[in-house]
Amino acid sequence: MVVVACNSAATVIQNSKGLAYNSSEIVEVISPIVDLIATQSKYTNIGIIGTRKTIGSGMFTKELASRNKLLDITARATPVLVPMIEEGFLDNDILFPVFDRYFEGFENCELIIPACTHYPIIYEQIESYFNYKLKVLHTPKIIAEEVEKRLLQSELLNDTSKGEDTYHLSDVTDRFIAEAELFLGKKVVFQKILLD
Repeated sequence: MVVVACNSAATVIQNSKGLAYNSSEIVEVISPIVDLIATQSKYTNIGIIGTRKTIGSGMFTKELASRNKLLDITARATPVLVPMIEEGFLDNDILFPVFDRYFEGFENCELIIPACTHYPIIYEQIESYFNYKLKVLHTPKIIAEEVEKRLLQSELLNDTSKGEDTYHLSDVTDRFIAEAELFLGKKVVFQKILLD
């Protein structure tokens, strides 16, 4: 199974031809979120933030609008947040002035979909900025549940309690190691491999 753990990449993968995996073996990070939000009734004012590629594709807004006419959707590209997160600029006094600009028009939102896999790092800051009057959707949990469901359906789910995580990269840099440790919250060792 392949998990396309990037919203920008997910906007491209659906239209890609000749992939080595069939659609049942690929989980991308947009469809499970759209499926969940389109079928729920708790939230009607939805905010979506992501990269220019993700927001510009319109995949979230078009799919949600076509499947649930009751949704009022506000979407905005928030590209500056990615390098800020990568560089560790996570304090409220740094983020909130950027939020002032990006979240203009989001005042009535009840739920924000963070359509970038960097954004789980700043869920707490976003909710704090809105004085906890809205929720930020916990997208990694939803994707993990989708992966588990698909593995169960294919009878491929293993007991991972006894296993070890291994990380293989085509290039290992000091910057990537620092970012990975920020995201994973622990020290990790990466093995460099050559791709054919």
